[in-house]
Amino acid sequence: MRPEPLSRRQFFMGRPAARGVGIRPPGASAESLEACTGCGKCAERCPTGIIRLVDGLPSIDFTLGECTFCGACKAACPEPFFQPETAERFPHVAVVTDGCLARKDIACQSCGESCPEQAIRFRPRIGAPFLPELNEGMCSGCGACLQVCPVGAIALRAREVEAAVV
Repeated sequence: MRPEPLSRRQFFMGRPAARGVGIRPPGASAESLEACTGCGKCAERCPTGIIRLVDGLPSIDFTLGECTFCGACKAACPEPFFQPETAERFPHVAVVTDGCLARKDIACQSCGESCPEQAIRFRPRIGAPFLPELNEGMCSGCGACLQVCPVGAIALRAREVEAAVV
């Protein structure tokens, strides 16, 4: 197995090759990872405290809270790490898994109550708890539902990219 080649920046900074960042802050692309110096200013300025440096690169931890898309991380960054346009959603959506309490006939609506986009609605059932239904078009991927789920039944899935019709 060949070792992963180092970029020029990584070589001179003495930083090992990135092992893959989890979820990047909103407005950061995979290509922009080379511009990150790992200064940590984005993590310091994040009002919800969800940005952590992992191997010297910013990564989002939704177990700590949600992203409000406030732009504080972008404003604090001295490097061209963030895209110029303002990000309003992540490239992923939430998914309610089979571990959901409502699917096990236990009343729970914590994910829907915490969703700022109201992307999670509940379909009524006779004689049983309401079932969650997620509208992927409305979901911003902010992570509010992940933090509040008492059983960790919310997962993230990459958005499906629409094919251009020619």
